[in-house]
Amino acid sequence: MTHKPHTVGLILAGGRSRRMQGQDKTLLAVRGETLLAHVIRRLRPQVNALALNSNAAPDTFAAYGLPVIPDRLAGFLGPLAGIHAGLAHYPEDHLVTVAVDLPFLPPDLVTRLRAGLDTKTCAFASDGERHALALLWRPGMAASVQDYLQRGGRSLKDYLAVHGQPVRFDRPQDRGLFCNINTPEDLAHAEQDTQLL
Repeated sequence: MTHKPHTVGLILAGGRSRRMQGQDKTLLAVRGETLLAHVIRRLRPQVNALALNSNAAPDTFAAYGLPVIPDRLAGFLGPLAGIHAGLAHYPEDHLVTVAVDLPFLPPDLVTRLRAGLDTKTCAFASDGERHALALLWRPGMAASVQDYLQRGGRSLKDYLAVHGQPVRFDRPQDRGLFCNINTPEDLAHAEQDTQLL
C-alpha cells in the first residue's frame, strides 16, 4: 500500500482586489455562494486540512472555521508572499495553494498535480499556454520562495519557469480552472456561463 503524504490546502486571498474596485473578492457571491465557499467545497475533499491566507482581520472569515495565515513578508508582494507564508507555517507537509478567485476547481486537481510533481519544487496546472494559480509544493520549500522574493522577484510565472513542473489540464471539464474572477465583468461571466461546472 502506497503512503499518501499529508497535504494541506491553502486558499490564497491576500491580495488587495484592485481590479474588483477594492471589494474583497473572497466574500463576493457567484451562483449563490461566496468565492471562498466554492473553493472550500471543492478543495476540502482533496486534502487533509485547509487554511486561508489573508491579510484582513481574521474574524472577517470566522464563519468558515479556517485558520487564517497572514503574509510574513511586508509590502503586499503578490501571491508568492501568501505561498511563502503557507510553506513556512506548514514546513513538513505538502501544500496545495489555490487562488480564491478560482471557484470551479476540478475534483481531481490534487491527484493530478501529485502525479506530475516529478523532481521540481512544485507542480502547477497548465493548459499549455496559461498557468492557473493552482500548485502543489514539496515540503520545506519556504526558503526557496523567500530567497526569490528578497532578491526582488515578484513574478509567479518567472519563478515557475525555473522551479515549476507544468501538469496538463486541458480536458473540456478542466475549463473552469482557468476562469479567474478578477473584475466585475469576470463575475458576471461566471454567473452566466452554464458550461462552467
